[in-house]
Amino acid sequence: MGFLNLIAFGYLASIGLVVLFYVFNKKKNVVHVPSLIPWGILKEDTVRSKVFKVDLLFLLQVLLILLLVFFLAKPYLKSSIINISGKSVVVVIDSSASMQTIEENGSRFDEARSYALKMVGKLGQSDKMMVISSNYTSRVISNFTGDKARLNSVIKDLMPKDTGTNLDEGVSLGVSFLKNVEKGEMYVLTDRSPSSINYTNLKSGNIKFVTFGEKSANVAISSLDVYQDMFKDYTEREAYVTIENYSDDSKTVGLSVFLNDEIIMEKKFELSGNGQKRLSIQNLNAPGILKASIQTDDFLSVDNTAYAKINEIKPINILLVSDNYNLQNELAKIENSTKRIIITRMSASKYKPEFIKDFDAAIFHKFVPEENPGINSLYIMPYLNSSNLQADEGSAFSNELVREHNLVLQVKILDWDNTHPVMMHLNTLDNLNIKEAFTMKLPDWSNPLIKISDNLNDSPIAFAGRYEGRKIVTLGFDLSDFDFSKSDGLRMLIMTLNIIQWLNPYESENHNKLLTGGKYRLNYALTENVEIVTPINETLKYDATETDFVFNKIDYTGEYKISDANLNTRFVANFFDENESRIAPESTDNVELKFEEKEAEALIKDKKTEFGKYLLLLVPFFLFIEWLLYHKKVRAGTV
Repeated sequence: MGFLNLIAFGYLASIGLVVLFYVFNKKKNVVHVPSLIPWGILKEDTVRSKVFKVDLLFLLQVLLILLLVFFLAKPYLKSSIINISGKSVVVVIDSSASMQTIEENGSRFDEARSYALKMVGKLGQSDKMMVISSNYTSRVISNFTGDKARLNSVIKDLMPKDTGTNLDEGVSLGVSFLKNVEKGEMYVLTDRSPSSINYTNLKSGNIKFVTFGEKSANVAISSLDVYQDMFKDYTEREAYVTIENYSDDSKTVGLSVFLNDEIIMEKKFELSGNGQKRLSIQNLNAPGILKASIQTDDFLSVDNTAYAKINEIKPINILLVSDNYNLQNELAKIENSTKRIIITRMSASKYKPEFIKDFDAAIFHKFVPEENPGINSLYIMPYLNSSNLQADEGSAFSNELVREHNLVLQVKILDWDNTHPVMMHLNTLDNLNIKEAFTMKLPDWSNPLIKISDNLNDSPIAFAGRYEGRKIVTLGFDLSDFDFSKSDGLRMLIMTLNIIQWLNPYESENHNKLLTGGKYRLNYALTENVEIVTPINETLKYDATETDFVFNKIDYTGEYKISDANLNTRFVANFFDENESRIAPESTDNVELKFEEKEAEALIKDKKTEFGKYLLLLVPFFLFIEWLLYHKKVRAGTV
């Protein structure tokens, strides 16, 4: 025991004041005696010793002073506390496609998971672990915790995805947490070498790479391309599959191609080491899912299968809002010859927003609706005869679409983007005869398609892009000036066919190029919740009533089914990643990492527990006893 405030013991002098108080305030009783002779024989010290007599009331008052002095002196009891400071471990597990490679004791991912579980078992009582999964994106699946049961559960539930890897992001995420802890260390469980990671991240943390994998033989389908056109029959569509050997040894490969689970092609061939073969797929005679699969002696199967969707040939309903019959007549030529579009004309004065729900796409000729129609649309010369543009301020949508424009009478085409789907098969446009055109200031969401010379500047007269999730094409010249049946109008006919195909919500080339880890965007509006069934039969539900619904949980190769109250469709995703398909371990690595394994530390700390405040609880009790004694003496007349 000790005292924090020794100066408080100076208050013990107050006990002397109590004694003096008793000495000078002793009551003197007057007694009448007949003679003083008996007092003469008493000694002086005997008489004076009886002047102050210690009683119980005095002792209680002294005890109260002692209690108060003890409280002010802050007495404490001394004890020792042992704190064990554990280490903080960050584990980054590579869960990309290459980790599915089969080794002697299961897949590389199985080996990495077993290693992580052993690390959990070795954690000390005060140690904590964080687990990060890294594939095309990285996420924390368990924050720092010492709960081994929880850590074991999340690690056992972790599965590899059919995607590429962004291990750099995973390491960077782990380093950000490592900087905020003491005695921190990071383990990266992967089949990649440290040289694949940004060196800045590596040197800023206490990192150890644990690599898995020895097998190297792999053959993969590196592409499956389907060239389809809504204006062509199924038999006119073309498909090509490319197989690549990523190992040094020659491989015997068997190829099987299925259309709606019915085999349409089989072929066996030899593929030399590091060789490539591209094959044409015949017999495409129906819409559905095209599946190509190879059988060979390799150690990674996820890249042995590829998918494509053969789009159904169906006419699309197009609303034409125009007061010009020439454009309707030119579009009727396409309608009658292809039977793939259905044109419904409406004058601008009769247009109402609610009419748009019955159509798949719209063409607005010299007219801009006050509100975004919410479907894929073509706007032809949207600067003339639009009542909402004649006011000082147009609608928010018209201002977004039109912005600044300038009329050019002598049109000289300088450049065009023949990589855009709208401009396909248009190799020469510099001599195109356009009577007049409007140059335009591009909206932020668009890209120029055709540029002309305008006062020594190259200015766009056509652009395309996405606005609020819908495709938009805007032309600053009039398609009705061209005769699609004549040679001079052939290029405008091709452009018009390209525009219609690009605006077709049911015909999207990009949906056949979706890769795992990517995003799927619907080309048509949904009005209710949507349900998506993944290739592993996992059902996901989303609120798709937003303007632009994007599905970004494409983790596996195969077919995804989408449905709501009025819709049943599907798309496919493929795994084409050369870096992941090259499963051979890297033979050399020039990056040297400094790693220090941390140890738990025991810290002994003295603790002082004050108990003076508990002594004050006795004060009311002693005051009560003192009060009783005092009143007893008062009644006895001894005070």
